Amino acid sequence: MAKGKNHLLNLTLALLCAFVFASCKDTNSYTVHGNLKGIETPELYIVTRQDSAFQIDTVLSKAGKFKYKSKSEILQPVVIYMEKGNIWVTVWAKNGENIILTGDITYPELVLAKGGEVNDLLSGFKTANSALIKKKSDPTLKIHVMDFVQSHPASVASLVLIQDFLSDMENAADTQSALSLITGEAKENELYAKLQAWVVKVRQTEVGSPAPDFNMISTKNDTVRLESFKNKYVLLTFAASWLPLCETDYDKWLSIRKNFPEKELGMLTVSLDENRADWEKLAKEKGFTWTQVIDSAGWSSSMVSLYNVSELPCNYLIDKDKKIIGSKIPIDSVPTALMKLKAEI
Repeated sequence: MAKGKNHLLNLTLALLCAFVFASCKDTNSYTVHGNLKGIETPELYIVTRQDSAFQIDTVLSKAGKFKYKSKSEILQPVVIYMEKGNIWVTVWAKNGENIILTGDITYPELVLAKGGEVNDLLSGFKTANSALIKKKSDPTLKIHVMDFVQSHPASVASLVLIQDFLSDMENAADTQSALSLITGEAKENELYAKLQAWVVKVRQTEVGSPAPDFNMISTKNDTVRLESFKNKYVLLTFAASWLPLCETDYDKWLSIRKNFPEKELGMLTVSLDENRADWEKLAKEKGFTWTQVIDSAGWSSSMVSLYNVSELPCNYLIDKDKKIIGSKIPIDSVPTALMKLKAEI
């Protein structure tokens, strides 16, 4: 009989503890607990959005461990920047959730977040496809993303995978196919609208699309538009003097200019140098004689958005009818493409 009473007492205490724990759970905030390997710089920067403004908080990690607490009534991304902003991971959080972050920041794309439906689904996908994710461009990964989206069409996790593993490949058709499967709450999430807008932007600079027109002022104070290159092919290049990657293209530009005269090929280089003098000096030293435009807005340039420029150098080849025939084309491929066009005339 005593044994039965003890069992009943233990059960009562267990239920009481569960009730106390549930009642103490904070439903007015969320918490992110981090336990990450590879963190050398203790300062972490957490970017969230409060109302319509972004908020940046600083937290300190100790031996890779940290804690962050905030509030959000709706599900939103929480971006954690590490190593002076060079590495970041994203978790999804809303009030009432307790999220645990684990992994090695050597592979930030494989850091796992547990807690909340979206984080759990994403962590499951990462765990199952870790080898493919490390390869980054393996086409099999794209198939697995599509399978996931078909199985979870109403989850924001599907949108995250589309963003991370389809739109990074700059393939608007694949992204659009995946987005067409999205339903329910995920379709109401702002990430869905963002990805749809990305598809539109990419498609406006795909091969076969009319080249977006522009209106800029050259270094010679001339107004430059697509109409400025009437009855000519156009090589539109984006570059910056401060980027070493662009240096390998300079001699190739000069070679193209030498082999394809102005009457056949118009050349326009858009520099993203914020300091105009830097590009002007470079262009003079290298002997760039074709049309130059310096957009001191840098990455905020309207041309960057218009032509969906995501990296430098970036090249577009445009035909005489002002249609794009080479989208983000490697500079080494330009002479071959132009010779083929001449042969077809």
